[in-house]
Amino acid sequence: MDDSYTFGTRARRSVGVKRRPKAPRVAARPARPGNGRVLWLVVGGIVAVVAIAGFMFLTKHGGEQVAASERTAVSQIGTADDVQAKMTAQQTAAAVQQLYAEKGSYGAISPSALRGVEPAADYTGGPSTGPSVVSVRSSSSGVGLAVRSASGTCFFEHFATGGVTYGTGTTCTGDAAMSATARSWPA
Repeated sequence: MDDSYTFGTRARRSVGVKRRPKAPRVAARPARPGNGRVLWLVVGGIVAVVAIAGFMFLTKHGGEQVAASERTAVSQIGTADDVQAKMTAQQTAAAVQQLYAEKGSYGAISPSALRGVEPAADYTGGPSTGPSVVSVRSSSSGVGLAVRSASGTCFFEHFATGGVTYGTGTTCTGDAAMSATARSWPA
């Protein structure tokens, strides 16, 4: 004997549970060819537009940074050009002071006398044409030196018994330097 329990035999008829009738199958509409492709084309187009807009934004920002750094580089080059002209003027200033101490007069200072003391630069009675060309004008009351920077600025030094004065201008001659009145070159 086994320990299983049964409720008896199964009834032959099912108890009155009515089933719902199945809905008739409707034939599916045939899909139009290309519907899926159109959807993918639209989605792909949107992605492409967003990618292009992002790329353009990044390149614009990068271009602005490059332009800013170029402006900085150009201003630094101009400053370097000015420094070269100022150094030439300062070297010539030392030669002027040495000649004044030896001769006792500013009138004795000439382009040829300066060349003998400081041969690193070219000296002329005409206008300065570059950072290594010094325009010289002397008189018994003082000496004017002018040096043109590669940036186009002309730097003046005027030596007189009252001291040294500085200036800048566009006419780059020793005559123009005789009118310098500032205590230093502009920054």
